[in-house]
Amino acid sequence: MVEHAAAEDLGIEPVALERALALALAGEPALPRDMRAWLTTTLANEPWPQIMGDVLDRGGPNGVVWVGGREVASWGDSDRVEMCFSLAKSALATVAGIAYADGLLSDLDAPFLDSVPQLASLVVEGTCGDAAAAHEITWRHLLTQTSDWRGELFGVPWWADPQGRMTPSEPRHGAGIRFSYNDVRTNLCALALTHLLGDSLDNVFRTRVFDPIGVSSDWSWRGLRQMRTELPDGRVVPVVTGGSHWGGGWWCSARDLARWGLLQLRDGVWSGAQVLDPRWCELQRESTGVRPAYGLMWWLNRPDGTEYPGCGAAGFAAHGTGEQLVWCDPERDLVAVVRWAREPIPILAALTAAVPATVMET
Repeated sequence: MVEHAAAEDLGIEPVALERALALALAGEPALPRDMRAWLTTTLANEPWPQIMGDVLDRGGPNGVVWVGGREVASWGDSDRVEMCFSLAKSALATVAGIAYADGLLSDLDAPFLDSVPQLASLVVEGTCGDAAAAHEITWRHLLTQTSDWRGELFGVPWWADPQGRMTPSEPRHGAGIRFSYNDVRTNLCALALTHLLGDSLDNVFRTRVFDPIGVSSDWSWRGLRQMRTELPDGRVVPVVTGGSHWGGGWWCSARDLARWGLLQLRDGVWSGAQVLDPRWCELQRESTGVRPAYGLMWWLNRPDGTEYPGCGAAGFAAHGTGEQLVWCDPERDLVAVVRWAREPIPILAALTAAVPATVMET
């Protein structure tokens, strides 16, 4: 059960909080709630305009605000399961943290093929046959979207996702040189982690993360229809996506997302138990040199606070299409989940103004 608290009991200005909630309900994305129609519209002018995974119609604006681990506000249907889109990238980082805790991913700067050599032929194909270049790609490169990998994965070429603003003819940069947001490369990370952990990532996430923190049973994490892989022991398992660009992906409610956000905010501790390695939680929030506002699949409001203006300087976020955010502010012990907002950052700024930075001392 979620513990609730009155805003004034935590030193939060109720009028300022109501102002933030009014912003959250003021509008929603112009795209339709019918998710098949949404994706048909967004993919229409892209190089790979195919819906390849399951879809789930969205609801209206919804979300929750938790302060000090207690819910002080909610709006809309915050228990409705929704497509998370790129929030799933941050979930991949959480799963990588399980591998870190298990000693399977002890060095972020080690070539990832050293751990999953069974993927070598696939990865080398994506470096134009250059085996040396393939072995230069590290776990850090995969988790910071700086791998520059250019292959085909599950029948989808790397250039199918134009979000990273790279065309097929662009010269190779090499790993670690350029940040390029790309769902095909993110799915390569998901495939590598599936082989590293020897299980489907939805199962790892369920048993190692979501079950221990008491998440409902309604969520799911899926891949595109063709995303399956054979593990070295002969089992064939699904591979999840790090987004819902072509459908599929992570489906979860706002209230369950808040539990996950609180786990991140508390450096992996839940009810006195260490669910995630605290050092991994710190590593996720370390700035990437070529994209300072990005860590290990998490967005950061540092070093200068310009990524989320008006919000807590130490804040970090999972951020997905549809203006969906899981915002974590350590200075205020604040977790805010905002979904289907027209302008989410003013909402977060209003919450930042409403919640005093000393609330975690109450």
